[in-house]
Amino acid sequence: MKKKGGTPRVAADQEPPVLSRTARRNAEKAARHPRPPKKHRGWKIFFGVLLTLVVILVTAVGVAWAKYGGQAKQAITDGYTIAATVKRADFAPKQPTVVKDRNGQVIRTLSPNQPLYLRYNQINPGIVKGLVAVEDRRFFEHHGVDPYAVIRSTFSMLRRRQVQGGSTLTQQLVKNDILKDQSQTPMRKIREMVIAQELEQKFSKHDILEFYLNDTYFGHGQYGIGSAAKFYFNTDQNKLTASQIALLVGIPNNPTLYDPLNNPTGARNRRNTVLYVWEQQGLIDSQVFDRESAKPLGLNVTNANQNTNITDNYAVSYALTNATEALMSANGFTFQYAFKDTKTQQNYNAQYNQLYQQDYAQLLNGGYVINTSIDMGIQQQIEKITNATYAPYTAKDGQGRLQPQVASTVVDNQTGDVLAIIGGRSTQNDQVNRALSARPFGSTAKPIVAYAEAFSRGYTPMSTVVDRPVTNVNGQPLQNYYAGYHGSMTIRHALEDSVNTVAFQLAAQDTQKSYYEKLGQMQFSAITPADLANGAAMALGSFRTNTTEMAGAYSSFARSGQFIAPSNLTTLYDSYNRRTVFQNGHEKKNVFSANASYMMLNTMQGVLKNGLGKAAALNNYPYTAGKTGTTDNYRDISFVGMTPRFTIANWTGYDSNNSGNNGQLTDAMQMLPMALFKAEGQYLVTTLKEAKTDFPMPSTIKKVGNNNLAALPEKQTQTVSDRITSELTSLASSRKQANAKQLANLDYRLIYHLSKKEEDRREKAVSEAIAQFNSQGDLTELKKYDTRLKQIQDMRYKNQKVRRQSAKRSFDDQLNHLVQDLNFQQALLQEEESNAKLAKYNQQRAAIESQREQERQAKLAALQPQYESQLAATRQAYANNASDKETQRQKLIAIMNEIRSYGGSAPDLNLNVPAAASNSGSAR
Repeated sequence: MKKKGGTPRVAADQEPPVLSRTARRNAEKAARHPRPPKKHRGWKIFFGVLLTLVVILVTAVGVAWAKYGGQAKQAITDGYTIAATVKRADFAPKQPTVVKDRNGQVIRTLSPNQPLYLRYNQINPGIVKGLVAVEDRRFFEHHGVDPYAVIRSTFSMLRRRQVQGGSTLTQQLVKNDILKDQSQTPMRKIREMVIAQELEQKFSKHDILEFYLNDTYFGHGQYGIGSAAKFYFNTDQNKLTASQIALLVGIPNNPTLYDPLNNPTGARNRRNTVLYVWEQQGLIDSQVFDRESAKPLGLNVTNANQNTNITDNYAVSYALTNATEALMSANGFTFQYAFKDTKTQQNYNAQYNQLYQQDYAQLLNGGYVINTSIDMGIQQQIEKITNATYAPYTAKDGQGRLQPQVASTVVDNQTGDVLAIIGGRSTQNDQVNRALSARPFGSTAKPIVAYAEAFSRGYTPMSTVVDRPVTNVNGQPLQNYYAGYHGSMTIRHALEDSVNTVAFQLAAQDTQKSYYEKLGQMQFSAITPADLANGAAMALGSFRTNTTEMAGAYSSFARSGQFIAPSNLTTLYDSYNRRTVFQNGHEKKNVFSANASYMMLNTMQGVLKNGLGKAAALNNYPYTAGKTGTTDNYRDISFVGMTPRFTIANWTGYDSNNSGNNGQLTDAMQMLPMALFKAEGQYLVTTLKEAKTDFPMPSTIKKVGNNNLAALPEKQTQTVSDRITSELTSLASSRKQANAKQLANLDYRLIYHLSKKEEDRREKAVSEAIAQFNSQGDLTELKKYDTRLKQIQDMRYKNQKVRRQSAKRSFDDQLNHLVQDLNFQQALLQEEESNAKLAKYNQQRAAIESQREQERQAKLAALQPQYESQLAATRQAYANNASDKETQRQKLIAIMNEIRSYGGSAPDLNLNVPAAASNSGSAR
């Protein structure tokens, strides 16, 4: 055993250990220069670390200022400018928010019945002390910004490159009430700090606490401590207990996480944390802590302080949804529609839900004018049509809601405005707006996921595809609604009959899964990374969506592929700050090409003429297009239909799979979405006075024969955002562009670690395959089409191995042109073949008709003597009043009918004539 500070013990009968020369030298040195005591070494280390941190901090600040100094100066200037406009009235009770229709008439007032704004001397002192202790204990010492907290926040920012913590109560007030910006950026933080310090010069500490406690969000639509006390405990804020105060002051930190109604465990833990902080700071003693922390939450929820119910009107509730999201965007929230993984999406959804509730409550709290495109006449008539269509179905579920349910959204194709929205069959006992609720939509996904993209790649409506056995990503065989497979067919036929295997194969050819990106561009909000993992199955409707998103997506086809986000919000006006928060510019975004869009519309017209959507065809308008949708076990049925003027998306189903026959709809119920479209469409055609003109055909589309279309190269129309992006890109320096190009050309090395030789070999394989394909010349026989198409597909597979992205894109363009040329050649051959078949058919028909005419004349010639003989016999029988006169008459009638069947003439006879007259031989 070794003794501290000494040498190893040696037994009496043992020799001392022999030390090496180095060991002896080190031991002698240690004896001459003993180590200083540890406490001196500790201080030396401490000061060394501190000096290092200071150097790092100074260096980091210098680097940051060099990079962001200009932005920071502008943020400081902005802060002073904004602060100069702030006045006490900005924090005063607000006038009610109003909703106006398209003509500027108020259709709903969202009015608080009991304004609960409290002056500072009216606020419970315990609330003030408790809030300051837990949120900003140095509140009465700093001047709007706490330097200690700023240092902590700065280190966090430099380390994680994001802003965290460090906000005083004054800064929180600035962020939520003045800037209304939730973005986590250094420049926003700088503006916030400047304004906070200026506010402390304008207003007293008591004023700031008054503003904060009246304007802070406490969840569930409650702004201000007075409203929160009334809502959660049905009591005045002056009568709150310590545990109740602790619960309330803990909520604003995260209203979703500490929601007493939806997350009571989290709320209780937060309350007890607040109580613990109070105990540590001496606001309460240990006995009070033990007593109050042991109490249940003791909620007594009441919502009597507001008259803000909007669930009785689907159009108004939808407008408030749009206004809330507009306010979120204005406050710095960035909307996302595609996610790399589930965790990222979950985090986004949590943030979205929290801010949505907060900004929704802000609108209800007053001070806004919501201007909409709502036409109450159209809205109410669509509601009447819906109720009449579903009137035979009177069953109700356990909550008293009519079943099956319905959702319907009508979009104006010119503007993207939502003309009408139906979220259910009744708002009685039902607050769900199903037009915004995500459900499976089945095969209505095929046009936007599979077919439109296929047309962009060069397919045409008459391109040949094959209905054959295929399996999904899990190895499960795909089924059609009919048994077996039908083999070769056209795309037009496949869409009309909603063939699953064909749509799946077309989507599977999109190896880049561009449909996932396009769904994001069209703001499909319920798409998950799991949906992307399902791959081409998305074409069969494996994802969830709603009628509003589907109507918005389909309406893009009527605008030559340009998407406009559907909405009934025109402007959102902040009446206190006298500023327009949002104005609907109906911004267009290129999603599909004009050629693909027209081909899609033309093909979908066949669904209503020849396919599964015949029941949806309008009686008063010929130019309609659409697609049916059905999910497994017939639990969800949908139909999306359109004219050049409007698009309607309808859904029907049970709210729960426990309803009906395990949620399965009857045959009659499955027809409801089409029946509703027909009734809605006929009304809208008349009301909107839609001209009877077909969907306009682009100049780059050529009709070939009766059913086929061919596409010529088209020039893409740039939207405003496209032009801005293009102009910003052009501003990049030539050096940066050169570097980017160089990196792009080396990506096969940097990312995929391929040698130049291997990459050249792969590119050569594709290039040679394209050259060999071109050497075959034009398509001369239709039977070779499938072989040529397979050759192109094989080249696509080869191109997937190419890693240099510029080369891959170039090859993709060449292959797309090959497909377009091949399909155009196929269309010409089909037209020639069709014309040849028609000529041959006409020739054969003429020969057959000539032969039939000869046979007819021969038959008539043979029947004429029989007729004359039987006519004479019948006349004689009637003249003699013979017993067999009726028998003779029936024989004559039989011969007359046979003559007439061959086109001969056999006039009716009047046999009841005197005998003398019958000898004249005339018949009438």
